[in-house]
Amino acid sequence: MKGPQLALLIWLANVVVLAGGAFAGYHFYQEIQSDRDAVYAKVSEPKTKEKRVTWQETVDAATTADHTFYRDVMVSPRSRPDILSVSPASGAFEKETSLTANGGVGDSSKCTWTIQGTAPAGVSLSAKTGHSVNLKFSKATPQGSTVTVRATAGDNSEYAEGTYTLNFSERVDPAPTDAELQAELQKWVNQQFVCLRLFYGPQSIASAIVISNEAGKATLLFRPGLKFKEEYAESLDAKVKKLAQYDLKVVSIELDHVVLNGPSRNPKYKDKYFDVTLAPDPKAFEKPDVSKLGKSGKIGESKIKLPDTTPPDPNIEVEDTRPKESVYDATSDTWTLGTDDYKNVNVDDLARYAKVVHDREGNPLGIQISDDIPDDNSVIARGGRKGDIIKAINGQKVASMSDVRRIVRTEYNNGTEEFVVTFERDGVPGTKIFKVPKKK
Repeated sequence: MKGPQLALLIWLANVVVLAGGAFAGYHFYQEIQSDRDAVYAKVSEPKTKEKRVTWQETVDAATTADHTFYRDVMVSPRSRPDILSVSPASGAFEKETSLTANGGVGDSSKCTWTIQGTAPAGVSLSAKTGHSVNLKFSKATPQGSTVTVRATAGDNSEYAEGTYTLNFSERVDPAPTDAELQAELQKWVNQQFVCLRLFYGPQSIASAIVISNEAGKATLLFRPGLKFKEEYAESLDAKVKKLAQYDLKVVSIELDHVVLNGPSRNPKYKDKYFDVTLAPDPKAFEKPDVSKLGKSGKIGESKIKLPDTTPPDPNIEVEDTRPKESVYDATSDTWTLGTDDYKNVNVDDLARYAKVVHDREGNPLGIQISDDIPDDNSVIARGGRKGDIIKAINGQKVASMSDVRRIVRTEYNNGTEEFVVTFERDGVPGTKIFKVPKKK
């Protein structure tokens, strides 16, 4: 064998040895990697006789104590969430306060907020869900009320509570009664006006001479139906013109007093109107100077409006041809009141068996017929029942017996012959229709 051939053979042998060594080394490396992966898989997924417990699964534990144990002891701090809490957790509040949820599982912005138990009057939450809510209460909330608010995690896995005492910082005054508002208005009317003389007779010509302290002791002539806003709005006397700001009306001129109707003097109850009396008391005030009654120093022209026809003789009783007995129409559920029934209805007697009822916010709902009303009372006889709440007459809301008197009187004087009474009976709304004799 020649030298070149021997050298080539040696090189080929070397290549075969190197290739075999490389293959053996690669195979050995693969076995090592496979063993490593198997060991890692066994370590990462250990198999034990006890079921593996995760934080999310502990909510299904038998008791809250188990849940707390897994969270605080067994679960790794890396996977352990913060405990859900409400801030502030307690305290005494005098005004609306913000409550915030912290920690817990998942997104705290999806917490559900609820008031535990029955909420005291006027207490509510500004929202049902969220990271925070406002605890709201009002003057209607009894002082010293306690309320517990609960925040529940978005996935209902846990909850936290806070208990608070509520004391409204402002002084809560009891609402005045209608009688107190009426007395306040009557006192004011008798301070503002002095009745000097009454001219009693048919309301078409009855009048009263009155001094107004508000108008610089100006002398006024009151007559039934006079409305301050209309009568004095165009007065040339600036002092008298100030009277137009009062929503007062002269209802009638009686034998010994004047009846006026006006709103309550309390700004909170200016929508309530009452009838009040102005009685003559000339000794308590300075009498008017006759020489100043007119701008020229002379007595001004009389404003008494005389009727177009001669008034009937009051001593001669005119026969009333209107029906005397009341009639009920079952088809239309309508009462047509006769004169005997209409004249004998005693509103003051009804007022003793009626009371104003309010909703939870303190707003008047209407007038409720008392359970103490006698069965022979005209209201019961005409279809009313104990517990009924009268809410409106001819579409006008009523919140007191004064409202009833005012609406009925005004409507009747304007020629209304049919009154639709809206009421509520056992929570069910209803209406009744009453027809009255035509005004003579």
